[in-house]
Amino acid sequence: MIPTRLHGVIDYSVAALFGGLSAWRALSPPVRTVLGAAGTYHASYALVTDYEAGLRPGLSMRRHLALDALGAGALCGAGLLLRGQPPRERALLIGAGLAELAVVAFSDTTPVSGPGSKSGWLARLLGADAVSPGKVGYPPLDLPKQVSGEVFIVDSLLPGAMGRVLPVRMTVIRLDNGDLLLHAPTRFSDRLRERLERLGRIRHLVAPNSGHWTFLRDWQRACPDATTWAAPRLRDRAQVRRSGVRLDHDIGATAPPAWGDTIETLTVPGGLGFHEVALFHRPSRTLVLTDLVLSLEAAKLPALLRPLLRWAGMVAPDAMPPPYLRAVVRLRRRAAAKAAARLLELRPDRVIFAHGHWFAQDGTAALAHALRWLVPPPGDQAGPARVSRDSLWQEPKREGVLPGTALPPSG
Repeated sequence: MIPTRLHGVIDYSVAALFGGLSAWRALSPPVRTVLGAAGTYHASYALVTDYEAGLRPGLSMRRHLALDALGAGALCGAGLLLRGQPPRERALLIGAGLAELAVVAFSDTTPVSGPGSKSGWLARLLGADAVSPGKVGYPPLDLPKQVSGEVFIVDSLLPGAMGRVLPVRMTVIRLDNGDLLLHAPTRFSDRLRERLERLGRIRHLVAPNSGHWTFLRDWQRACPDATTWAAPRLRDRAQVRRSGVRLDHDIGATAPPAWGDTIETLTVPGGLGFHEVALFHRPSRTLVLTDLVLSLEAAKLPALLRPLLRWAGMVAPDAMPPPYLRAVVRLRRRAAAKAAARLLELRPDRVIFAHGHWFAQDGTAALAHALRWLVPPPGDQAGPARVSRDSLWQEPKREGVLPGTALPPSG
């Protein structure tokens, strides 16, 4: 792990490096502007972080790392979007963003000394966790909750600093033969496995894109008879190969016969090998996505992050994915737009996705609004009418079950 003291040194060194590069006239003006903004951005919140390098501590280290991750995503996105600039300069931005993500992944979250340490005054004032899991996520966590007769969700949190900002969700579908399909598995626990096995046998694990596969190994160990299905080209990624995770089959244009005839699959492609596999459960008219829609609630976000995430369109009711992911998908815009239009043609009643408050009703209208960056409505250059917050979040009773409520214990 990178200790917080060293992280502080890296913060100011990176800010100085970006500032110096922004004045280097060998780089094009747009790239220099991005680097200058990145240097100012990093230095501004480093000064107010509650670690050894902070001058006026007021920002927790966990939130600092979340800001680091957003800045890294912005650098990668800028490198992808500035198509008119020299390839080497775009590669510089993308490389800087990826390097910053690596630092975030290996950084400690607790200062050894200073106000933000476990014994410091700021930690005592805010408590060990400035943001409680209940505020960030959707309790009860790590337990199945029924959406419709054969569709369930499991709300959880990501590990590390991002888990203090970004909730995560798995969707579980019970097939006609009673077997369970786990789409985008979240963190494993024996308790969760036991609860799921009351619903059916866990026989299918689905890794739907390049970001939602990291919990697979734990599920594979606990469910050795389960088959793992992966998004196209996921197995080609170096990180996946190094992890040792087993990917049994790639998902093709049609659903595998082992899933029966109640599920339709559709893949939305992007650049850099990105693919997201969507599932449509015909009997319940439920569309299951992962990262193509992201609808965070402002009340569940740290106050310092809210303006930035609103600007990025990631806060409800805008419901767009992060700018860097939009940029990756736009690298294959024509094919991606065609696939997204097909998702709308399915006319789902509800749309479930991995991060934020899912669309419990008016699914087609809410999805059209969320995908307006990729599929503008015909003849309307201004975009679709804004969908009200209430229509996206109201969870009506269906089949005697309130969607999103925990299942009663059996036995």
